[in-house]
Amino acid sequence: MKLIRYAYPQSQASSAFNRLFDFGVPAMGRIGSLMDDFLATEVGLNQPAADLYEDEHHFYARFELPGVDKDQIDLELENAVLTLSSQQSTVKDDSSTRTQFERSISVPDGVDLERVSAAMKNGILTVTMPKLEARKPRQISVK
Repeated sequence: MKLIRYAYPQSQASSAFNRLFDFGVPAMGRIGSLMDDFLATEVGLNQPAADLYEDEHHFYARFELPGVDKDQIDLELENAVLTLSSQQSTVKDDSSTRTQFERSISVPDGVDLERVSAAMKNGILTVTMPKLEARKPRQISVK
């Protein structure tokens, strides 16, 4: 089984901001990272974490979506690109909050695109992508 954990890209603006607070003290460098997280101005910070893995018969994409209902998820497969997006608005007292994200991943070669399915459980969305029969390993007998 192959497992790929997504690492968020760090832009040049973020690393420059972090260097501003790096005074040779390791803990000071973390201040810039905390500010980036707090301000959430970087591309990718509003993307859900994703794990990509496979077994003998399927590829899987697992997205962490805490607090998101399955009715608020838009999942689309087009031209071998799987796109996950969501928009939700919350009104509490006099303030309103709007949260949105979008995440796209390329579907591996050899996926049966007609049989792709998705299931949501405990804030984890798992997209199951069955492999085509021709791509599955098979035993060959020697004569």
